Amino acid sequence: MLKSCRTKLIVLFAVQICVFLFSMDNFAYGMDFNDDIQKVTLDYYYYEGFGEDKVVQSVNDGNWHILKPDGSKVKLKGNYLDYAGIEKGKYYNFNDDYYSFVVNNIDNSIRFAYVDKNGTECLVDGYSYVNPTMSDKYWLLMNVDSEVNYKFGLYDKYNKREVIPVIYDNLLYLNDDTIIVRNGEGEGIININQEEIIPLKYNFIQYINDRFIIALNSEGKYGIININNEEVLPFEYDEIHKVSESNDYCQIVKNNRAGLISTIKGAILIPIDYESIYYADKEFIENELVIAQRDGKMGIIDVNNKEVVPFIYDRINLIGNCFEVYKDGLAGLLDNKGSEILPAEVIEIVNVKDGFIIARVYAENYNHKYAVYDFAGEQVVPPIYDYIDYCASEKYMIVNNDGAANLVNKLTGEAVLTKSYYSDIRYINDKYFAGGNNSYYSIVNFAGQRLTPSYYANVSVVNVDGEKLLAAERQTSKKFDRKFDYFKQTIGPSVWAVEEVARAIENNLVPFEYQAAFTFNIKRYEFCSIIIAFLEEKYNTTRDDIITDNNIDVINPPIVDGFNEDIAICLHLGIVNGRGNGIFDGESEITREEAAVMLTNLAKYLGLDTDAEEAYLNDKREVSAWALDAVDFVLQSKTMQGVGNDNFSPKTNITREQIYIIMYRMLNDIMY
Repeated sequence: MLKSCRTKLIVLFAVQICVFLFSMDNFAYGMDFNDDIQKVTLDYYYYEGFGEDKVVQSVNDGNWHILKPDGSKVKLKGNYLDYAGIEKGKYYNFNDDYYSFVVNNIDNSIRFAYVDKNGTECLVDGYSYVNPTMSDKYWLLMNVDSEVNYKFGLYDKYNKREVIPVIYDNLLYLNDDTIIVRNGEGEGIININQEEIIPLKYNFIQYINDRFIIALNSEGKYGIININNEEVLPFEYDEIHKVSESNDYCQIVKNNRAGLISTIKGAILIPIDYESIYYADKEFIENELVIAQRDGKMGIIDVNNKEVVPFIYDRINLIGNCFEVYKDGLAGLLDNKGSEILPAEVIEIVNVKDGFIIARVYAENYNHKYAVYDFAGEQVVPPIYDYIDYCASEKYMIVNNDGAANLVNKLTGEAVLTKSYYSDIRYINDKYFAGGNNSYYSIVNFAGQRLTPSYYANVSVVNVDGEKLLAAERQTSKKFDRKFDYFKQTIGPSVWAVEEVARAIENNLVPFEYQAAFTFNIKRYEFCSIIIAFLEEKYNTTRDDIITDNNIDVINPPIVDGFNEDIAICLHLGIVNGRGNGIFDGESEITREEAAVMLTNLAKYLGLDTDAEEAYLNDKREVSAWALDAVDFVLQSKTMQGVGNDNFSPKTNITREQIYIIMYRMLNDIMY
């Protein structure tokens, strides 16, 4: 029960916050601190770039730069909304890979703008948009009118002149002799001098090589022509389209039957006898194999129409560098040569990566669970989890059971968290993970302590000037307005605070969940929990006893936001106050003058005389009227001290570790 210890104190507070700089490890007085972080302030937001370069955005003015390893910066002129990453040129008909940025269209929709590896921007005055092409000499010009009608042309970026006027409805540059353009209803091919190579009479043209050009005529039929506009394959096909990145093969369809044609020889390799075909590109499958369907069943053939896997499956999908096969409603896996790895006995092959197979299987009572297999078909993880990301890291896999996510050591099977409160976890490194709910995450250490608020969209590791920082991305209320908070990876509190913070923890003044993020500003709801821990230790009591002895109503709180029992107790005892209108504002960070008021209210509750002489301060005018007496008391009693030069700095914040030290000294300096 709450002890009656309101006897007159012999000695007032003798608490003085002093900074002792000494060299010591973060292991003091039996206290081994957990991995921690400290927030750092940077001048730029950092993004990955080519090689050792980085894309950076100024925190102050929002301007974009390419940061070089030697520290020099190339300033970009474009009015970019956001950085979109590195775009692979081969997917966009560009000559090289480019940085991609988000920009506004004239109709307030968005599109991408491009910057090369050297920081050269695709910008030309007088044109709406400028894009790279397959040439390192030319840029694609685009103009758009108020009705969002586009016209295209070509620009010589070295001679700084327009070589093809912006008059075409579409333009695709392949080389100086092969430029596909559209005007009105027709597509054709011109050269750099705008001489017509193939008349603009086709509905669609796709150039593969000079001897193999896919064309769609006005009757809706596909055929093949050459660069001389001579017919190579008659216009009698329902579809012809490229199926390989190498441009070696095209699928050809007629009367709902499909085959494969060589773009090199112009010959049909696989006859048009199949209900469907899917070429497995050499980028994924080392052998040239084709998934085909015949008589309602699927199998695998090679490009010479030789059967590799019999036509016995209901469905075959390419997954990773393997084939997922379905038979009688169940899935199995074949390797990239068509040999069986897993028989068709699982519900679904979820992922194939790094030599492991994640599958969804039937477990006890036909519940669906995840299991992991190696490429020998041996089970590595039994079906005991609702979800597995086995390749989250080399050491840990991410699992989920009953909606709770966890990290599990792949070697020992031991979970990192004894009790997980997260529905989703993202691995960061072997010290930290991002815990959240599939939308918003906080940084959590492997001891299970939450180090940041839960409002980050993503957390990654970024190398800044040779130091690996945690970059936590957050989205503001504005569209395309990403910001980053950066954190230094540390262990425990500041060096000067280690000794007394360790003692505060040993004296049960700091709940486990607050034994981290020591350098962060303390919040109103957090301070309430520290006060309760102080009262429990000072009076050798419990939170429940404090509630009972003081008849505190924790069911019908006087506030409407962020309520908990610690807040209820502090409000009832008069140690803290709300903001008014039922608002407590628990997430707000405490200022030094607010801390002075709370500490003074605590002193009053403890029965201390809080009358104090007026303190001299150079910044007294900055102290709010409601905090003046409290500031005088904490300075006179040495509960708090100034920041130097007779200043108190009332509007700056106070950190967790500073409060822990104050509470420890209060506990040990009060004499009964």
